[in-house]
Amino acid sequence: MYLSEDLDRRFRMLAMSVYGYGRGSLSEAAVDALTKWCEGHDARKSNQQSEDEHSHSNSDPVSRAEERPDAISSGTKENSGSSLHVS
Repeated sequence: MYLSEDLDRRFRMLAMSVYGYGRGSLSEAAVDALTKWCEGHDARKSNQQSEDEHSHSNSDPVSRAEERPDAISSGTKENSGSSLHVS
């Protein structure tokens, strides 16, 4: 893995100030940082999947009708121009 000199220095200084100056502090900080990064991306991916599933269900006319049962005509109401009549 390549880090710029500036980022490497910043990471090392912060890692040691948070985790101490002993052996393993950089590894602990790296594991913590990577875990948080992965969790953040997992959450975004999960949110995107939920949004995709919701948008797909809205594109399905049956799903839309099930979400709005009052929009389905029973045939007993006054006819409107958008109703389909079958003889």
